[in-house]
Amino acid sequence: MSFYRYFASKNPLPTVITLEEYHFGEQFEVLPCRKNPPISAGGQIQKPNIYKVRGNKSSLNQLVEYIIENVEEQNRVEFWSIWHSEKVPSKNIYRINPQQVTIEDLRFLNENENSCIKFFPKNN
Repeated sequence: MSFYRYFASKNPLPTVITLEEYHFGEQFEVLPCRKNPPISAGGQIQKPNIYKVRGNKSSLNQLVEYIIENVEEQNRVEFWSIWHSEKVPSKNIYRINPQQVTIEDLRFLNENENSCIKFFPKNN
């Protein structure tokens, strides 16, 4: 079984691929999905723009930078962290302000593998 992470957004997000200088081969990627919506998301993602996010645990710094620079609340962005086709329980759905996100805010992603972060307020 495979593990996947996705950004899903109302509006398009920029794509990015960066290679770590000191750790050859480790990279952080945000790329459009070839199939939309991806089968591995198990039908949970309903946004029109879906991007596969790749990187290892050390790429949290890059993930935080990407969110702060590119994620705006009005785009209603979600970040999904799921095992292939498994459901995300409601207790693992979080809301975080994208402009104030920190590594500590995202560290739970490594502990709660089926989770979703919504980068917009509840009333939107």
